[in-house]
Amino acid sequence: MGSEGGGGSGGRRSDSGGGNGGSEFYGNDNTDAYYQKMISADPENGLLLGNYAKFLEEFRGDFAKAKELCERAILANPNDGDILSLYADLIWKKEKDAQRAENYFDQAVKTSLENCYVLASYARFLWEAEDENEDGQQENKSSPSFLHSSPPSPP
Repeated sequence: MGSEGGGGSGGRRSDSGGGNGGSEFYGNDNTDAYYQKMISADPENGLLLGNYAKFLEEFRGDFAKAKELCERAILANPNDGDILSLYADLIWKKEKDAQRAENYFDQAVKTSLENCYVLASYARFLWEAEDENEDGQQENKSSPSFLHSSPPSPP
């Protein structure tokens, strides 16, 4: 979703001390401050909102704030497949609302047919949703079908 490390002190790595080889770039408060400053200067910039949402989800674990930023980014640019896909993924991960997540993934795919990230995210969602559906069906009832049959024994 754009390039990391843009300007300002939030984009610099510090390889001194700590023994982590500079990986604190994504974990430091400067990155948060940088995004907040840039978003306050341009509050409807979908790219900034989406990048900050991704940062918050992946490195801070702040899914609620990430979801809120995605909603703002979608309002700013409703045809951004990356943002729609990220939002769908957040809905699936945190709310397990398969129908709602699938609706956003469908929109993402329609707007970004050539985007491999969107397509891969959607495929992963379909895989996970089917796995969960199968688990639920096995708890509720036993229905024989091709998808639920046991794999053949190895030779």
